[in-house]
Amino acid sequence: MNMKNNVLLASILLILVSQGAYAQGYEATKDWLIDNSSFTSLVIQKGEDISLDNGLVNRTIRIAPNAATIEFKNLITGESMLRSIKPEAEISINGKAYAVGGLQGLKEHGYFLQEWLDGLTTDVSAFQYVKHEVKQIQPRIKWNDKKRFHTAGNTAPKGKELIIQFRHDDEELKGILVNVHYGIYDGIPLIAKWISVENKSSNNIKITGFKSEILAFPEAENFVESTKRWRRPNMHVESDYSFGGFSSGESETSIFWKHDPEYTSQVNWLLQTECLLVSELKVGPNVLLAPNSTFNSFRTYELLQDSSDRERSALAIRKMYRLLAPWATENPIFMHLTTTDPEKVKAAIDQCKATGYEMVILSFGSGLNMEDTTKVNIDKFKKLADYAHDSGIELGGYSLFSSRKISDTVDVIDKETGKPGGAKFGNAPCLASEWGHAYIEKIKYFLDQTDFDLLEHDGPYPGDYCASATHKYHKGYEDSQWVQWNMTKDFYHWLKEKDIYLNAPDFYYLQGSNKCGIG
Repeated sequence: MNMKNNVLLASILLILVSQGAYAQGYEATKDWLIDNSSFTSLVIQKGEDISLDNGLVNRTIRIAPNAATIEFKNLITGESMLRSIKPEAEISINGKAYAVGGLQGLKEHGYFLQEWLDGLTTDVSAFQYVKHEVKQIQPRIKWNDKKRFHTAGNTAPKGKELIIQFRHDDEELKGILVNVHYGIYDGIPLIAKWISVENKSSNNIKITGFKSEILAFPEAENFVESTKRWRRPNMHVESDYSFGGFSSGESETSIFWKHDPEYTSQVNWLLQTECLLVSELKVGPNVLLAPNSTFNSFRTYELLQDSSDRERSALAIRKMYRLLAPWATENPIFMHLTTTDPEKVKAAIDQCKATGYEMVILSFGSGLNMEDTTKVNIDKFKKLADYAHDSGIELGGYSLFSSRKISDTVDVIDKETGKPGGAKFGNAPCLASEWGHAYIEKIKYFLDQTDFDLLEHDGPYPGDYCASATHKYHKGYEDSQWVQWNMTKDFYHWLKEKDIYLNAPDFYYLQGSNKCGIG
């Protein structure tokens, strides 16, 4: 009996250890997933070190002789997530890549000791630290939380933003400022990272590429030979530059785990251990930045996990979405209707009122055409929207963008063939064509004039590149994805500001989407 008890106790201890031991100093009795009220974000400077800290995560940047991350720590488990020092970012201007910040002189990249710091120097060819400022995190999307029922605790995240500014000594880069932004949020072990570039010079420059995050993590496992799939550090990483899928992993297009060529002491003899996190675009952006203008990158979010338990990890991710995309907690009960016959629509509205439904969607096959902005069409659906609102019901409808062919001059052009095609769904219009720009304006006009409450946007921009050199709003293949994504982002932000519910079969939650699946 005693032996059985000992085995049981050992098993319980093993489970507790496997699910994450609490670090010294962390309040083990206060689970942040249950009560996170005491974990307030701070940005603290001590000498040459600036720390972002909320009691759950700590990221420390040393600012002399240049700025570089010297600690990235999970304060719940006590795990240090940093293996080596890398530049804070990288920016390619007119085709030439420049490091932003960073320190050099490390002789070992398999681990890092704080006592090595004083011997490190700056890379004179990199952008150098100038100054920093701290401010409150600002909401990126205006959202009115009073229109529909939701379960979000706050309408916008709270926390601190650290902005570190860099400049370069080269004459050709005079007036070019690179700002590295860090966000830390109250009550969650989450760090955000992005960059902005200011052109204070008198010349146009071209942003041909960037890396907004470069972090060297300890490898989670060692293989002498390479493996088909490397285990990642215990963290969830995603960006708001996501599309083309129904989950964060499927739709992620800018988060890459790469080899670290400086890590020569690794077990893998080919030096192919994937232990370097890089946030970048596969192609582009190839954006022309005029004098007195600013370029902003996408944002990367790094959520540190305190357990290997699948459900606990998923709870943390759900909490992150409720923080960053609180509109996703709106969940109206709606009916899909496949007709626009006014009497049938009114009958459906009456049924919804009688049964407790909250919304009617004029769905695919209903005959609704939001691209028709004639007075007759607008008046028809404005009357139906008014009827619905008088009954306390919201009304919206379906519009198809992608997965259809418009014309050879409008559709995305395949880089390999030089002809229409090669899109995710075969053929698709280019949003950065003149037709695409007009499409967005027509949908906005229709929604605004009819007082519709919802857009069911089927086939949101899925990430198709376009090699056309004649489309009005992009120059070629290299800038086509970046331009189309920004057009989509701006449109979805507009929908949120208008309190229009967005139902879309793609992973645009962080840009304003309420729901991913259409059905």
